[in-house]
Amino acid sequence: MKEAVKKAIQTGYGLGLLSVEQGKKIASQVKKELDLNDAEAQKLARELVGSSKKASEEVLVSVGKHFEKAVMKSGLVTKHEWVVAKGVLKRRLKQKIAKIACFTMSKKLGRKNNWV
Repeated sequence: MKEAVKKAIQTGYGLGLLSVEQGKKIASQVKKELDLNDAEAQKLARELVGSSKKASEEVLVSVGKHFEKAVMKSGLVTKHEWVVAKGVLKRRLKQKIAKIACFTMSKKLGRKNNWV
């Protein structure tokens, strides 16, 4: 078991990209070494994937902060310009997502070219 857990930990930030299938594979290895039952192995796989998603989100937030700091230090934009650009981008993304969702829904309902 120690080796299986060690392998999982050694992947480091790679756990942030752990798929359900990979989580099951690691849980299967630990199941064999610890003689776990199916329910315990499934629970372990769910926990691995859940913590993987959390790690992935934390990595994305960290990368975003480092990118923002690098842009500020480079002098490409001021903090105010960055905040304004970020706000504009968020609004445009929301509009695009809403438009796509509306288009998708209208297609499901059998309507043609029903753009908002």
